[in-house]
Amino acid sequence: MRRLSFRLSLALFVLSVGALPLAAQRAPKIDVAIVPANALVEGPAITSVGLLADPKTREHLRNGFPTRLHYRLDLWRKGGVFDDPVGRTEWDVLVRYEPTSNSYVVQRRSSDSQVLENFGGFESVTSADAQLAKPFKTALHPNRSGKYYYDLVVDVQTLAESDLDAALQWMRGTTTPGKNSNPLTLLGSGLETLVSRVLGGSTKSYRQPTGIFTVE
Repeated sequence: MRRLSFRLSLALFVLSVGALPLAAQRAPKIDVAIVPANALVEGPAITSVGLLADPKTREHLRNGFPTRLHYRLDLWRKGGVFDDPVGRTEWDVLVRYEPTSNSYVVQRRSSDSQVLENFGGFESVTSADAQLAKPFKTALHPNRSGKYYYDLVVDVQTLAESDLDAALQWMRGTTTPGKNSNPLTLLGSGLETLVSRVLGGSTKSYRQPTGIFTVE
């Protein structure tokens, strides 16, 4: 009788896992797509799939805690003993719930650009996640022949309300230019971060280096 009860419980568990939404089962994936033949004139295309799929991230978004995604792409040139850094580009994506329109707003801005891309509102977190999955073309590329590789790091962080105020100011370009003009770089300490961690929203990081490619 006990064995039958165990088997029944196991079967119910398997069925419940299988019934999870597809987005909840999908593991986050980031990728850097390179066309070596064009590497001297154009940068790679960045794709990121399932970065909002985590159940806690979705729950926080639905409850008014925005998600900030910070992308950092480094280009390296293979050297004899040490590899040489060629350049870096960074950009931020902010996803937040807008209760007045009952939608999820997605915005993107590069650290070296004053242009704010507003993709509008989406009716669900899934559709907002699909927007992030579209390829994003970067301008970082080699400037001479050699062997190179890219290294992509994406940090996904739940923001507290005061973090959101700083994030929106920077996204809109209303902060004073300077060394620390991007307040998003300062979100590593303080009560706001503590609140986010209590909620289960500590930063999640994903890294994807590319293989070495040759530019002639």
